[in-house]
Amino acid sequence: MRAFLTRVYAFKAMDAFILIYPLYAVMFVDAGLTPGQIGLALAVWSVTAFVLEIPAGVIADRWSRRWVLAGAQLFRLAGYGLWLLYPHFWGFLGGFLLWGIKSAFTNGTFEALVFDALKARGREAVYTQVTGRSDAMQFVGILCASVGAAALARFGYPVLLQASLAACAICAALPLTFPKVARSQAARDLHYLAHLRLGLAQVLRAPLLLDLMAFIALALALGGALDEFWTIFASQSGLSNAAVAIFLGLMSAGQAVAAALAHRAAGWRDRRFYLLFGVCGGLLVAAAAVFQPWAVILLIAFSGGFKVIDTVFEGRLQHAIADETRATLGSVKGFAVQIAVTALYLTFGPLAQAASYRTAFLTFGAGIVGLAALYLIRGPLKPAAVSS
Repeated sequence: MRAFLTRVYAFKAMDAFILIYPLYAVMFVDAGLTPGQIGLALAVWSVTAFVLEIPAGVIADRWSRRWVLAGAQLFRLAGYGLWLLYPHFWGFLGGFLLWGIKSAFTNGTFEALVFDALKARGREAVYTQVTGRSDAMQFVGILCASVGAAALARFGYPVLLQASLAACAICAALPLTFPKVARSQAARDLHYLAHLRLGLAQVLRAPLLLDLMAFIALALALGGALDEFWTIFASQSGLSNAAVAIFLGLMSAGQAVAAALAHRAAGWRDRRFYLLFGVCGGLLVAAAAVFQPWAVILLIAFSGGFKVIDTVFEGRLQHAIADETRATLGSVKGFAVQIAVTALYLTFGPLAQAASYRTAFLTFGAGIVGLAALYLIRGPLKPAAVSS
């Protein structure tokens, strides 16, 4: 058990140890991309991911999840190669398309692999704690990458991209060290389309499960997709590139702590999470209203709050779905997330271009507060489950 968890945590840390990550949005601005072009490039990433999310989950339920995770890293490696060779809009667009493939074949696949491996050992009850710690290791990886990016920023973006290529290659090898987990007989017996129909039918027959997925999609989209714009916020508010990288590292440290401790909030009632959702929106409104370098502290708190929500509700979802379609339903959730993320990117970029980045941040912060109020009015989600 300890050996498996060590490999899981190492994979998540290396998956995030990408030195270009803290500065890629700033790289786009320096390359002359407009806010609209940046929003479009991010939307291509998201659209690619959501188009492939469900097929990727079906594939991961029927074939080796270890090899699916390994292959996904190679697509991201190719994407960074495009950025290195063609540092302009079309090169960045192509790189995001390849990165979107990586995202689609990683999210639900990793979650399903970890849950089934724990269940095979009779330890599925600790899934939320394990994923919280694995997310914490991911943010430790981002922290280390941020420190590395700050140190190497003066050598230019190509050096950061070359280091990122090496990290992707190492990360591709790590999943192959995970132990094999036996497939459910139902997963082995069904062909691709029948398996896909089974997974979708389970969601449609359980409206409360669909409700749970919708809330997770909103939380992940608003708490996660906005992460791609934090470095622009920091840069526009007056921080240097090296300081931007350090800021992202501090944010990652805060998210790591939040993820590691999130399991302690697993017993909270839904209303507490809705209040936390609204508080996070208020923090974003305050940060955008101030729009000074010190306001990034509020963004760190914003990200930490959303990480607690994401971790707890992801655990609730995994406990509610059936073994034979675990990756498929995880990808249905990912599909919903990517729809929400794409809508955010296609709205945020044009709004920032028409008005300003500051206005866009203010608008989305107010929107988060409004959504929290709606959830508080409608009341708690009911328990959701599907049959095996």
